Amino acid sequence: MSAWTSFYQQFLKEGSTLNISMRILHLKGQAHALVRRFPVAVCWQVVGFLVAAAIILLRPESTSPFGTVGTELFDHLVRLMPAFFAAWLAAAACQLLTDAFPQKRPILIGAAVSVALFIVLAVLWYGVEIPSRHLLIGTGGVLLALSFLALFFLERSNRTPGLPALTFAAAFSLGTSILLFLGLMTCAAAFWALVVTDAASWTAETVYLFIGLTAYQLWGLAAFLGTLPQAGTRYAFPAAAQKVLLYLLFPVYALLLLVLYLYVGKIILAGEMPVGTMNWYASFALLAFTLFFGTLAEQNRLSLFTRFLKWGLLLFLPILAVQLYGVYLRYEAYGLTTARYASMICTVCGIYALITAFLRKKPQQIYLCAAILALIFTLTPLNIIDVPQHSQEARLSRILTENNLVQDGQFIIRDDTPPELIEEIRDIAFYIGEESSPLAANIISESYGVKGLRQPKIYDISFDAREAMDISGYQTLRRFSREDITSEGLLTIRRADESEELIDLTPYIDRVTAYAEEHDTFSLPRELQEYDVGEYRLQFDAIYFTRAADGGINYFDTNGFALMR
Repeated sequence: MSAWTSFYQQFLKEGSTLNISMRILHLKGQAHALVRRFPVAVCWQVVGFLVAAAIILLRPESTSPFGTVGTELFDHLVRLMPAFFAAWLAAAACQLLTDAFPQKRPILIGAAVSVALFIVLAVLWYGVEIPSRHLLIGTGGVLLALSFLALFFLERSNRTPGLPALTFAAAFSLGTSILLFLGLMTCAAAFWALVVTDAASWTAETVYLFIGLTAYQLWGLAAFLGTLPQAGTRYAFPAAAQKVLLYLLFPVYALLLLVLYLYVGKIILAGEMPVGTMNWYASFALLAFTLFFGTLAEQNRLSLFTRFLKWGLLLFLPILAVQLYGVYLRYEAYGLTTARYASMICTVCGIYALITAFLRKKPQQIYLCAAILALIFTLTPLNIIDVPQHSQEARLSRILTENNLVQDGQFIIRDDTPPELIEEIRDIAFYIGEESSPLAANIISESYGVKGLRQPKIYDISFDAREAMDISGYQTLRRFSREDITSEGLLTIRRADESEELIDLTPYIDRVTAYAEEHDTFSLPRELQEYDVGEYRLQFDAIYFTRAADGGINYFDTNGFALMR
């Protein structure tokens, strides 16, 4: 049981007799306990708070009292925040490591690891105006791996499932942070509205930002660490939470598995593999199984659930077979993408969870596996950016070679090349990126404006100013906007008696686009601003839409009013 949890229980027990001073002393004791257990993490948290406070004060705004002198320092400090958060997380994980595997100098280990990680990330992020995809994915992979390692060490040190304890700590931290934030925001809003009514906007905004920083960074992170159970203690998963998972969510999950089995049966009966989205549903089912296993591996309330965890591997075999075959078909047709590659990695981790449950091992094995996979597929050449890109480059090279569309390393377009093929090639080039491949940049440049490609053209129509218009014979005026236009291009007009009338805008769009193309302008004369149809006269203020080569129209900011007789 954590120190914060024991304090909370004592507060409930003695709340009627415990005076204010005693409560303050207890709270002070919990703060001291937090510093004693996570000294390095608390240090990084305080330093991060000071840096974030400097960022708030130095933010570049026209009303800032610092002017633009702090803009460069502001940019540098913002880029250090990922390094600070990673250092805090590494310090907390190292403390949990020393709880699981006691060391003589735990503070020195946490300080050394966190400082080293901070220096590496600070150097990588410093001076980067726009972080690359590799830097973002690599930093995210390190944070994810540290999170899984912390969960592994937490479960290892307590000899009990760590996911429920971690979930409770996160929920307690987030919930209390939100309550503290809302309370302080209410007090600040009342202060600015009732006491100081003429405060500068920069001052009020700064106060609000500091309230958020205090609630989420200072209190939230401390509450999260303080709620984690002490080493050697056995966290008791609340009975109410167990019942919700077992008797509410587990039946819903069983229904999802039934739907997936029906899909497998549909494939068997049809004798073909339909194009669908089973991969995402199957991946979600694997994730849910992992969460159930991590939280309820030691429950003894429902024997059916225990048997489900034991035989889950065999239960998932038909679903996994169809999922993997579907992924293989998509890979053969379209190659690897980042989303498809990440889905495959998650599936591997889910299969490992099924095997772990089948062998009646502890869930901690899964967290260690997830941490290793996170590092491998974000920091090594097998990362989720380079591998899909190499796959798409190989696919692009194959298509160009098969259709004889490359000469001396340059993309060429032949007269008999189908537009659909050029569009497929261009889509691959866009995925690879101009900055990543000279050939992709060449393809994007050469294919731009090729006749026959389904390139939607943008029309941003405006009209000459009108001083007055004739409204004689009309009795009602109704405004309309983009929300009143259906996907089929029909304008919905609501009459006074609440009845609706649909007006086809296609003839009018044909007229204005023809004029715009003929005169090479999007500024149209007043005469084209009106559209008379039946009992209605439509007056357009502006028309913004795209039109594809096949005639399909997608309306955006289109508005005006309708006159009704």
